[in-house]
Amino acid sequence: MVSTSATTGPDTQVVGIYQRMTALAREHSAVNLSQGIPEPVYDAEWRGALAAALPDAHFQYTPTAGTPALRAAVAGLYGDGAPAPVITSGCTEALAALLLGLAEDGYDTVVWLEPFYSYYPGLARMTGMEARSVPVDLTGSGPRLDPDRLAAELSRPGRRTVLLLNSPHNPTGLVLDDGEWQAVRALVGLHDCHLVIDDVYRDFRYGGPPVPYAELLATGRAAVAGGVSKSYAAAGLRLGWLLAPERVARSAEAAHMHLSNCAPDLLQRAAGRLLTEVDGARLARTARDYQRKRDHLLGALTDCGFAVSVPGGGHFVMAVPPADRSWGPEPAIGLLRETGVCALPLDHFFARPHAPWLRFSFAVTAGEVAEAAVRLRDTWNT
Repeated sequence: MVSTSATTGPDTQVVGIYQRMTALAREHSAVNLSQGIPEPVYDAEWRGALAAALPDAHFQYTPTAGTPALRAAVAGLYGDGAPAPVITSGCTEALAALLLGLAEDGYDTVVWLEPFYSYYPGLARMTGMEARSVPVDLTGSGPRLDPDRLAAELSRPGRRTVLLLNSPHNPTGLVLDDGEWQAVRALVGLHDCHLVIDDVYRDFRYGGPPVPYAELLATGRAAVAGGVSKSYAAAGLRLGWLLAPERVARSAEAAHMHLSNCAPDLLQRAAGRLLTEVDGARLARTARDYQRKRDHLLGALTDCGFAVSVPGGGHFVMAVPPADRSWGPEPAIGLLRETGVCALPLDHFFARPHAPWLRFSFAVTAGEVAEAAVRLRDTWNT
């Protein structure tokens, strides 16, 4: 296994690639599929909730753990018996606070699946943990967990390990099935690990079961980080949460206090309203719309000769350009200039040498997906 802390570039480069690709998309009037910014399908609901909350809102400190109303709304997402949530400034901060809390409790290694969300290595560096990764199997039509490789990594002696799992997974779209979750639970117990679930794509599964939250949380060796960014299409609101066993939750809450202290009262009031008013049926309709966009994009990429990995969830399609297209050392730039479609290069999502995978977001509007499909097909048909 390879330590990502030794092979990943500076965090400024990780952040910069998103900004660079978006700037290039604007410069070339390209369809920007490089960023995971969700389609703003709940803006009207957010405006209504903010307007309703404003007369009673205040602009001073709120409780570090969050307002009672929002904490109750978040707890309702996870069912009876779930730990009391702590409200954070986005899911990324929830992950940072959890890892800092676990580091204080003596955990020294964090393991995740590769390719991995490019911010993860920076979070590990903040905590002083060693970061290691287990490759997702990308040899088939869709991503698969390799339980044997995961077991081998978690069984390394002399380490106290946190397993950070993102399902649906960014960027592969891997969705763990019931048997895989059972295997994860068994491995965590066998090797004295702590499981952290990055739950930000929780409502975007296109098949496969939901995470067995109650069963995992009941072990006392699991925590969940989530947020409004994806499910409620509010990436800029920076509202997240964590649920963890009492000891970890208190340490994570202390870390959150030092990172951002608290979230604004107005935003918490609005989020509490939205979480209770937007029901599961509405969330499921949004997911079905995303699945249709996924399938449209998959069809275009396949027709143009890309090798695609079919995601079971999330917002992204991973694809390798066809071998007969030579786009030099930066395939994403070549693709953008030739087709007017902007994808994200995945160099910062891997710790090992890999195929030239690109990540295409279908979190944009259906019209933008359709335009990208037309541009791709037009380029290949000329």
